[in-house]
Amino acid sequence: MKLIRSIALAIFSLIMLSSSCKKHTIPPGNQLSLLPPATQTGANTFGCLVNGQAFVPGGSIFNGAPYQCNYIYTGGGYYFTVAAHNKTSDGTVIGIALGTDSLAVTEGQAFLFNTNTPGNATASYNLAYAHGGVTSYVTNSKISGKLIITKFDQTKQIISGTFYFNAIDFTGDTVKITDGRFDMLYTR
Repeated sequence: MKLIRSIALAIFSLIMLSSSCKKHTIPPGNQLSLLPPATQTGANTFGCLVNGQAFVPGGSIFNGAPYQCNYIYTGGGYYFTVAAHNKTSDGTVIGIALGTDSLAVTEGQAFLFNTNTPGNATASYNLAYAHGGVTSYVTNSKISGKLIITKFDQTKQIISGTFYFNAIDFTGDTVKITDGRFDMLYTR
């Protein structure tokens, strides 16, 4: 499964590297009102506040959807991933990914975000730059947050939840993600 996670991370990094960006500021206002409602119908929505600014998926990279959601069983464990990106008209690409490693998901379950080791949940925030670099912010045992699964319907393949987390990059800079919610149809 580590190979699948490595391949997924490599693809996500390539997508991020293939895009150029500049600093992006969302106009002031009621940022929470810009987020999708916290539904549980498989509406394929995702949103959160990033340092107080609204983030929702948008813009196409390689003509694909600006989000993906998977729940698979492989290598003796269950792996859940939901990822979203936003590519704006100025070329900025922001990506957020949440996942579990070797953990079965159940409705009402809460996961603490920790490190990228088996049996944990992880979260990341990524920025792509015009010069080709990517800055990744990740959770760890001290910089963390929580994922709560609010709906899990295996028949209709719907998974919904809420989340928040703080993450840190290699320089010690942090990002604060709050008021997160998703309502997705997942693939197996």
